[in-house]
Amino acid sequence: MNFLKIPKLVSLNILFFSLFICTVELILGDWRKNFFENNEYLQIPGLERNKIFKYDVKKLYSSQKPVNVLYKRDAHGYRSRDLISNKQIVLTIGGSTTNQRYVSEGETFQDILDLKFKNYDFVNGGIDGQSSYGHLLSILNWHSKFLDKDDVSIVIFYVGINDRRLVNQKFSDSDFAQSKRRYIKNLFKDNSFFVSKFLELRNRIEFFLYSKTEINDLLSSYTPREKDFKIIGEKIIFNENINKKVYLNYKEIFSNLITQTRNNFPKSKIFIIQQQVPGCNFVSKEIVYDRYPDLGEENKAYNNYCAPLLKVFKLQEKILSEFKIKKNVELIPMYLQNIIKDDGVYDYTHTNKKGSRSIANYIESIIIKNEN
Repeated sequence: MNFLKIPKLVSLNILFFSLFICTVELILGDWRKNFFENNEYLQIPGLERNKIFKYDVKKLYSSQKPVNVLYKRDAHGYRSRDLISNKQIVLTIGGSTTNQRYVSEGETFQDILDLKFKNYDFVNGGIDGQSSYGHLLSILNWHSKFLDKDDVSIVIFYVGINDRRLVNQKFSDSDFAQSKRRYIKNLFKDNSFFVSKFLELRNRIEFFLYSKTEINDLLSSYTPREKDFKIIGEKIIFNENINKKVYLNYKEIFSNLITQTRNNFPKSKIFIIQQQVPGCNFVSKEIVYDRYPDLGEENKAYNNYCAPLLKVFKLQEKILSEFKIKKNVELIPMYLQNIIKDDGVYDYTHTNKKGSRSIANYIESIIIKNEN
């Protein structure tokens, strides 16, 4: 045997295998669509298109039995969108509390509202971790490209939580890829056929390992966590001395978000719902009780949660009071009301099915009020 031929044979095999991979990627991946047909690729971190995921969320819901959740995103990245109807669209935008990844199809507040209003299609445009800066990029580079401007009747921003980073002048990879490594990772996740299939396979394996065939109703398997909340909580009083630079930076982002929403969907009413978070008990616009327990270093993101949230809501109110175009733009302080009860969330913030229904009922009352 001629051992000198082995390196050459290996090199040829590697070459043919690489050509095979590239050919499959070019044919079955999204590279052509995003780079050659559109001549433009713009990342929306966290946006998943044409995906179906299954989760067993029994650990989140403190359940001994499986709690199976089905999560779907259509070809344009939306949940709860009726692609064949001619209904007017209500576009809901926000972070994970809008997306509701661990609430199953048919049980999100958008799905519930679809049943309440036969003349509207409530579309879920939520993305985990996204702040108002990310929402601005999504309006410009996602929603305006896939939704007709004349079809969107209402835009609902369900916001607050993720903007607490912005008032501290911080961005995250949920808004835009801040490093080349993160950009490349998103690049392959968004466009690669093989990476996409690997992620789907990994999800299926995880679901198989952590669940059984039995499907349980989410509420029957849910263990309320009221005992984990502080009954009263630490009192926080709003400090009127807001750094001018912080205010101007946040004002630029938040004002631009409203302006671009109006420009891209000129016929829509804009509702900005300042979301209620059960872990933060607001007794007024100036005072909040932080009810979050000490979750330790592992969950330090939840520590000091309510103080910056109070600042966000005060800044939003001040910005909109100075906003020139106020017609069809309404700020709704949901956070001042006890809409979502303690047993409607599984981690002091994110809703289960019961909490999603509470949000749906609240939004229903807002729409009915504005239609009368």
